[in-house]
Amino acid sequence: MRIPYAALCTLLGLTLGWLPMLVHGPIPEKYNVLYIHGAVAVWGWYTARLLIGFVVGITSWPPRWYIRGPLCGLMMLFPLSLVSLATPGCGLPCMSLNLTTATLIGTTVAGVAFLITGRHRGE
Repeated sequence: MRIPYAALCTLLGLTLGWLPMLVHGPIPEKYNVLYIHGAVAVWGWYTARLLIGFVVGITSWPPRWYIRGPLCGLMMLFPLSLVSLATPGCGLPCMSLNLTTATLIGTTVAGVAFLITGRHRGE
């Protein structure tokens, strides 16, 4: 029984998307001091990371996994990385770290899916 490409990518993304939260956040306290409900605000980043695999799985362009994976990861976190850039005490280092880990998640999801299925993309 073969697992569909999109489902495999989604499962990989849901698994790998939690790792950056354990390493670099963002953490709710960073937004609480700005009188923003941080426990809710950070879920934007967490959700975007968890959706990277899904986006890799349903996207067919660019056709090669080693371009599509990193590009999907980068695109998923870019809007929120602008918020990181504007956050006092965060700025460019947080923006760069978020974009780097998102790109790595996208690359890993697409690469592992290619190794398992032998396909660059879904049908």
